[in-house]
Amino acid sequence: MRSLLLVICSSILAILACEGLLRLALGDILAAGPDVLNKRSLTYAPNMHLRFKYLEWDVTLDTNELGFRETLDLDTTEKVVLFLGDSFTEGWGVEAGQAYSARVGESLSQGTPRMGTYNAGIAELDPVSYFKNYVAFFESVPAVCFVGMGLFLGNDIVPDQSLPLSRLENLTQEQIENPTPTPPRLGFMTKTKRFLAQHSVIYMAVNRIVKSNFKVAQFLSQLGLVDIGNNVVAAGKGLYQGPAYDKDIEFTADIIRVLRDRVTAKGIPFAVYIFPAREQVSPQAWETFKELIHAEEEYRHYANEHMAEALRRRHVTVYDLTGTFLEASRGGKEKLYFEMDPHWNPRGHEVAAEFIAGTVQCKQ
Repeated sequence: MRSLLLVICSSILAILACEGLLRLALGDILAAGPDVLNKRSLTYAPNMHLRFKYLEWDVTLDTNELGFRETLDLDTTEKVVLFLGDSFTEGWGVEAGQAYSARVGESLSQGTPRMGTYNAGIAELDPVSYFKNYVAFFESVPAVCFVGMGLFLGNDIVPDQSLPLSRLENLTQEQIENPTPTPPRLGFMTKTKRFLAQHSVIYMAVNRIVKSNFKVAQFLSQLGLVDIGNNVVAAGKGLYQGPAYDKDIEFTADIIRVLRDRVTAKGIPFAVYIFPAREQVSPQAWETFKELIHAEEEYRHYANEHMAEALRRRHVTVYDLTGTFLEASRGGKEKLYFEMDPHWNPRGHEVAAEFIAGTVQCKQ
């Protein structure tokens, strides 16, 4: 019994010592991000001011009264180009002005000064949430003249086909749970993770650094110890298994088609932009990832291509940016993604913006 107590006490002291050393060595570089501290069901907390630091960035994250990372006034802007999406659209790891939506806005405003872009991207959402965000916050905004959806199939394929499409077709603002940002009910595990994220550098080191190692990330996520979110390991579940996910892709395309119908019924153009994963663009990342999950070369771009085909069959305007990024990367020589994090760096957002700006057609 005494030996057991000694082991427990020694372990606790060792953990505290590691915690202290990491705090001294890293400071707030591994501070929890907005996805952990200030997330609501559909948006971030309203009127938030957060300094978001990581090994590869140090950015400011401010939100407006709705909880979006945007400063555009919907009431005073004559024409609004709206972008829905997840962390790629939000601009994870870059300043708000470096996100592709802001860069598209700069380009469009040169020809139409009273036109602006609105970034409605929020990390870890999916097409169902994009649908709800549009209905809850933007469907009644008369200034919206174009709606674009950023689609990252690493976490945007909807697997739950029990959702009736008729429910989305008839969805009203009043039916959406928590259309105004309010904290959702949290389970025990979520509360524990948030507590550790706010108070433990060790936890954040595991969550933010260790998960960047493909094999370790996959092992820890299977144990439920880390949430790998947009990590490329998560992407592998749907991106590189070929026809196994065809039904999920078709169902996701149906959801997007319903949203397109609601948007275009108001005379507003709608388009989808498929964003490639890092390993679909970088040869080095692909070789490492292919070895990890034994992926077939023929399935590297299968999901993106199949989704584009599924949307075209439903007469949804869609642009697959995979080819654009492959060309811009010049065989991996031009870095368009962060080294450790799988999101676009500022240059990646520039490439996306240059393409998207040429496709926006606002309602006259």
